[in-house]
Amino acid sequence: MEDTWAVRDVPVLGAVVELLDHSYMVTVSDVAEKTGLDLAEVSRSLDSMDPTFVDFRKTETGGDPRFWYVNRVTPEARQAVGQWPTAESLVDRLVKAFSEAADHEEDAERHYQLRQVAGLLGETVRDVAVRVTATITGPLASKPAEASNGPSPSAGAGSSPGTSPEPTATPGESAS
Repeated sequence: MEDTWAVRDVPVLGAVVELLDHSYMVTVSDVAEKTGLDLAEVSRSLDSMDPTFVDFRKTETGGDPRFWYVNRVTPEARQAVGQWPTAESLVDRLVKAFSEAADHEEDAERHYQLRQVAGLLGETVRDVAVRVTATITGPLASKPAEASNGPSPSAGAGSSPGTSPEPTATPGESAS
């Protein structure tokens, strides 16, 4: 079975999210033009991501996908393309920032401390850091993928075994 997530679905999803920021709906033709993919590939991609990531509507066009459209994306879609942060991605950014700060630190003791913080956040206490971050930013986006519609929105964002999935909410929403 061919992996379509990185080569087809992520570019299509990214284009849809970007185009919807400027329009109330996006047609398959719009996405094909933006991504350089053909209409059939874009249609298959959108169909596979509906309803987990997009609300894809097929109009009565005799099978012609040019005018089929997406009128909204889910919070998971915005997280999958990096528009909205997840707790995991924020912890990853902190790890990177502490590592970079250590790289530029001239004081040996401070360099060591910054490296330790990066190591702890990246490995030893990562699960705790992600849970704490989620209490500030909103619930985790690490729920399992539904019905083979691609990886979970935070896949590849450095998710760690042992982190417990929780429901996803938009930024600013509180967990129920």
